[in-house]
Amino acid sequence: MIEFRKVILPDEVDVVQEIDRRIFASFPGDLFDAEEWNGLESYWMVEHDEIVGCSAFIRHVDYDETPREGCLHIVSTGVLPEARGLGLGRKQKEWQIEFARREGFHTIVTNMRRSNAQIIHLNSELGFEERKIHPNFYADPQEDGIVMERHISPNWSVTNAQE
Repeated sequence: MIEFRKVILPDEVDVVQEIDRRIFASFPGDLFDAEEWNGLESYWMVEHDEIVGCSAFIRHVDYDETPREGCLHIVSTGVLPEARGLGLGRKQKEWQIEFARREGFHTIVTNMRRSNAQIIHLNSELGFEERKIHPNFYADPQEDGIVMERHISPNWSVTNAQE
């Protein structure tokens, strides 16, 4: 049983930072500090009452945080290392798309490291298209960012995810 629960900030900021450190251990430049987390809308992915991942959003902005009405920016998608390879990343991505549709967004934008072939492939399978390569978007280690975007149909559901 997988469920998604809103992260209660600032009360859970220490927990979300610890989960973030575990998920992105190889990429210290990608970690958010407490102030950044407090500015995000974040959700735990919970399986059998255990946190297995986290999503974070900013409403009505593009990937570079410029205002963009109707766009949901997925700032972070992560699954704990010990929970990877079980299909949870797909479940989380499908939930993000459904969340965007339910909340009335018409576009989702997200960005990831060029080397993150798994999430690029998963995003592509779920209808995201590459929009831009942003040179040197990431630091520590330095790497290009791939910006991907997906338009949301009001009729989208997990059962027709290939629309």
